[in-house]
Amino acid sequence: MNTRDYIESGILEEYVLGAVSSQERQEVECLSKVYPEVKAELTRLEETLEQYALLHQTPVPARLKNDIFAQMTFGSIAEPQEAADIQETYVRPMPGGSTEIQPGPTAAVRPLWAMMAVAASVLLAIFAGWAAYQMSQTRAQNDQLAAEMSELRQRAEYNEALAANYRNPDVKVVRMPGLDKAPESIVVALWNQKTNDVLLDVQNLPVAPAGKQYQLWTIVDGKPVDMGMLDQEFSNRLLHMKSSSPNAVAFAITLEKEGGSPNPTMEEMYVMGKV
Repeated sequence: MNTRDYIESGILEEYVLGAVSSQERQEVECLSKVYPEVKAELTRLEETLEQYALLHQTPVPARLKNDIFAQMTFGSIAEPQEAADIQETYVRPMPGGSTEIQPGPTAAVRPLWAMMAVAASVLLAIFAGWAAYQMSQTRAQNDQLAAEMSELRQRAEYNEALAANYRNPDVKVVRMPGLDKAPESIVVALWNQKTNDVLLDVQNLPVAPAGKQYQLWTIVDGKPVDMGMLDQEFSNRLLHMKSSSPNAVAFAITLEKEGGSPNPTMEEMYVMGKV
């Protein structure tokens, strides 16, 4: 290869100016590494071009610098929006074949975590309502069971006390069947003749009307003796009455004004039993 002819071909100047093809650029770079004279001429051309550029350089206008820095000014970092509003547009056909673009309704697009939070809140509300309903049902069942247990306990105590009195040889059982006012009535007086304590077992007796109350009497020496008022709630209970005279010959119950009467109303006698 004649390096002088290659150098004088002008390809090195075109390389420095960037006017060669990729193949020519590879060729120049390869030959500059093989032939020192090509490398030296290439270096001389690059230095000459650099000096020419420095000699004819033009200062950058101050206005251009300010404009560049103004465009490089960044604003504050915006906070991520929780919900973005997206406005859609619609194309509406117009008379004469033209069209008109109109803004559509704004649709709010919420992030996924917000929708998941709403769904979790709804599920939590449903679970809380279900739990409250279950608790109310359980509380109602407990109240019902407590009432039933109390009734069973009261009935058991009543039956136990009744059986104990029937087995007690000191207790005289005086049955008082119903009279014309209430023939279906039946009341039993349990009279402990040793202590003279009297218990009443009201097995069947009409409910006393408002302002009225049943009153127990004994007949002693041919005269009625007050034995006390019957409680209005007498079902499944043994009522403790006043002590009886040892000389009582009969027991009777009349319907009197509430609080009792000093003398029995004979027309309102419901039950009576002889000793």
